[in-house]
Formats: sequence, structure tokens, C-alpha cells
Amino acid sequence: MERKKVDVAVIGAGPVGLTAAHLLRKLGISSIVFERNPSTSFHPRGHVVNARTMEIFRQIGVEAGIGDVSLPIRQHAGIGFMTSLAGEEIGVIWTRQGGKPTPQELSSSPSLKRSCPQDEVEPVLREALERDSPADTLRFGHEITQISQQDDAVRLRWTATDNREGEVKARFVIAADGARSFVREALGIGMSGGSMGQQIGVYFKADLSHWLRERPYLLWWIYNARTTGVFISLDGRTRWTYNFAYGQEESRSDFTPERCQDIIRAAVGADDVEIDIQSIMPWRMQARVADRFEVGNVFLAGDACHPLPPTGGQGMNTGVADVHNLVWKIAQVLSGSAPRELLSTYEPERRPVGTFNVEQSKRNAEKMARSGLAGMLANDENVSSKIEGPEGGAVRERLALEIPKQREHFDYPGQNLGVAYESAIIVGDGTPPVPLTIETYTPSARPGSRAPHVWLMQGDRTMSSLDLFDYSGFTLLAGQDGRPWTDAFAAVSTRMGLRGAAYQIGAPGHPTPQDVDWLELYGLSASGAVLVRPDGHVAWRSRAAVSDPVAALEEALRVALGFTIQPATAAPGASGGTD
Repeated sequence: MERKKVDVAVIGAGPVGLTAAHLLRKLGISSIVFERNPSTSFHPRGHVVNARTMEIFRQIGVEAGIGDVSLPIRQHAGIGFMTSLAGEEIGVIWTRQGGKPTPQELSSSPSLKRSCPQDEVEPVLREALERDSPADTLRFGHEITQISQQDDAVRLRWTATDNREGEVKARFVIAADGARSFVREALGIGMSGGSMGQQIGVYFKADLSHWLRERPYLLWWIYNARTTGVFISLDGRTRWTYNFAYGQEESRSDFTPERCQDIIRAAVGADDVEIDIQSIMPWRMQARVADRFEVGNVFLAGDACHPLPPTGGQGMNTGVADVHNLVWKIAQVLSGSAPRELLSTYEPERRPVGTFNVEQSKRNAEKMARSGLAGMLANDENVSSKIEGPEGGAVRERLALEIPKQREHFDYPGQNLGVAYESAIIVGDGTPPVPLTIETYTPSARPGSRAPHVWLMQGDRTMSSLDLFDYSGFTLLAGQDGRPWTDAFAAVSTRMGLRGAAYQIGAPGHPTPQDVDWLELYGLSASGAVLVRPDGHVAWRSRAAVSDPVAALEEALRVALGFTIQPATAAPGASGGTD
């Protein structure tokens, strides 16, 4: 039996698990990744990669690779609603008028929201990881069969597809093993919420370019008497998925390739179009949240702790943000720079976000259904049976009035970039929270918020302020008169044994802001400063100079690293597991 010891074991090699492995590699933490399937996903499944996830991909060096295999921006411009691809258009929600990024997108982030299906995302992440990691880091075809915790460590037993068996001892485990998580079940963690109907997803190839001219849509919602559902354009020409609901009286096995071809042709509006079906995947729309995100030294991430409805495209993105929040904390604890209590902030910071995204995605689906635009949630007979008949004009007119009301389902920068944490490691500054609006992002450097993006110049190089935030340590941004802060940060970091960097934005020899008043954006005077965590969220802010910057920063860092959290009464890692 093979035996191995690592700092962190990751269970699940989907986008969330692979991102966790990249972050661990970036920080030099020994790790191993287990995936029960023999390879990466063959079915496209999720496809939305929001701007915040692209920022994280930028940090781990795969943003360009993801962009190369994404739907071109010019064809990711809107959401269409129609009776069929060949039929009448009922309405459209433009998200990028003219196929170009919006001014809000360009000012809010250095990265753009993309549509990149999971069967393209995973290979990019995997190949980059394999280039930079030891050969045995990724273990596809390896299923975890047992998990137990004791002595501040986790033991995992695995079985490979070739019947080999082994055991790994890890200090920590990140379980990103999906909605039917073995780890969650083994640890006895319950779930709140439920499923919303049942659906079929068909991945197929067909040249539908004839119907795409002048309509650069990402999604095509279809409503007719034979089918209601949604096309997702994967490459803007020949790669597609079509997702639709089916009733309780039907079985998954009823949807043969031949029947699915007929359904897709009805959605296209052409009975002679060639349809090459690649895969058929039955699935259930879920809206659930785990009762706990952590037990001892095991942490749930992604669908393992919050499977979301796809109505809003938040699933993969929420999971990627989970591990971005978690891995830097694990690194600080492993290095001895922070106490174990730092990890107790993962659940208080991420569970509210996961819960909000689940509920918002559920609201999106239910709002569509109430409007007669149910699509994937259910087949509204009152719409589908009439939309092409004598009453069709009135039905389509009624639906057209409802379409603009669905914008926050498809365009949600505030939901993605406006996340702000409230926890024991955030040092409040007395300012009120910034209201979260789904459709509009309001930049803020209030402690807990994602530090806003600002374009900077360093010599002849243009960069984002986000590029200054090294995942291995804290970053201090001070105004041009903030030399006392940068000197204090250097002294405190050395004393505490921390990695980090400090910048006087706008001062000679430091990055200079371009076309924006960064001090106003960050809520600072020229003598103020902000402390930014490795995950890009603001930990602390001082609007102006103070009499003792060394003491102020030392206290801020102690709070941000969890030194002020009272130790738990139970020994960590002493509960949960199967033997």
C-alpha cells in the first residue's frame, strides 16, 4: 500500500479543486489532488467565468489561457428570447451593446467576464498545474473511500481504478468533491434547502451559424409548443448545449439520442438540421447550503457546501472564491505566522456569500417562472401551448414586457465584485456598509471589501492595483505622503516574520495612478493607508496619518491574522470522519 504525507490534500479536480491546487503550489505548500473520474469533464456544464474569478485566474497565471478558449467577446453580447432560432424574436437583454465591454466593466476590473465551458476551463487549469508541479500531484482515477481525523491531522484512504490502494496523511483537507460530496456525508454535515425540478442537458455539435447573424447572443431562451429551454453558445458556431426541464411522469431513460435530436430541431426551428449529440446529462437544479463548512481540519468548498441553481452563473465562481479565501489562511497557519484560529474565519466569511448566491440564483429562477419565462425550471403550458397559435401575439407581447425585468439574472457586477466580509479579522473603521446592488458595482475600500481596481503606471508598464497584491503576504497601499506607513510596515513585517510589500502610490519611484483619483476611490487622504489581505480584501484602513503608525499596523496585522480570536475549547481536528 502506498503511503504519503502532505500539508494539504484536495479532493475533487473540477475548477474549484484545481484552483486550490494552483494557489497551494504558488505558496510552496506540498499537496495532492484526488479525482475519482479518469480525466477532466467531458460535458460542458458550467460556463460563466465572472470578472472576479478571472482576476483570481490572473493571479495564478491562467487568465490568458482561459481567454483563448472562451467565447469571443463580440459573440458574448446579449441574451435572446425567441420562439426558435429560426422563429420570432420576443426580446433581448443586451449586456455588451455592440459586442464590446461596457465602460463599467473596463473601470471596475482589469479582467473581463467570459463564457468558457467547464470542459475547456479544466484542461487549461490541469495543463498549467502539470507543468509546474511534481508528477504525482494530480491523481485522476483515485477515489477517496475513508476519512478520519486525529492528532491534528487527517487520514485518507483511496482506491484507484487499477485496484491499487493507498493512504495519505494531510494536515488539512479541502473537499471540493461536488454536490454529492463523499466528504460532507462522511463527516455528517447536513444541508438546508432542496432541489428545483429536474433537467436534461444535451451537449451537441451543429452548424447553427445561419441563425446567428446579427444576433451575438450567449444564451438563447426558446419557447414553443414542442419545447422550452435554453441554448448556450459554447464557441459561437458549432458547439452547443441545450438544457430543458422534464416532468415527474417521465424518466431520464426516456430521453434517447433520437428524442433529444428531435427536441433540439424543434428549438432550432428546422427539422433538417444535422445534430451530432456528444453527451446527454440528466441533472437537478439544487439550491442548498451546508450547515457547516468545516469540521476540524477538513474544509468544504464549492458545490460540496453550496450547490446553486445555474440561473445566474454563480456556481463555479462562488467555489473559486471559497478556496481563494481559504488557502492563504492555511499557508499562514502552516508557516507559523498565524494561529490555528485564523482558519475559524473561513466559514463566517464564506457561508454568508454562498447563502446569498444560492438564494439569489433561486430568486432568478422563480422570477423567470412567475413571468412565464420559466425555461429550465419548468415547462409553462400556458405559454408554450399558445405562443405560436391565435393568441400568440398577446402571449409574446406579455413576455416581451417581462424580459427587461430579468436583467439582474444575467448582468450582476455588484454581486460579484461587491462582496464584503464582516468577521473577527476585519478591523472596522466606523464607516457604514456599502449597500450591495446586484446590477451595479460601487467601488469601496471599506474594510472587508475587495480593494478597488485602479490602473497604474510603473515605469513604462501599465498594471492594475490588483497586480500589486501578492498572494503570499499582505500589501500596504499608502498615499504619496504616507512614508511613515511604509516604513512602519517594513518594521512590523520584519518583527512578525511576515512577507509583504508596501507602496506609496503617486510618490517618486512608486506606481502612479492613471485617469482616476485613487485616494478618493479608496477613501484616503494623502497621508492615509490601507492594508490588503492576500485575497485582495481590505483588512484595515486609516484615512490619515496617526501618531504611532508602528503600533497601529502591528495591531491591525495581529487582528488580520487571527491573534485576537479566542481559542476554541475543543481541540481542532478531533471530530468527524469514517473508519
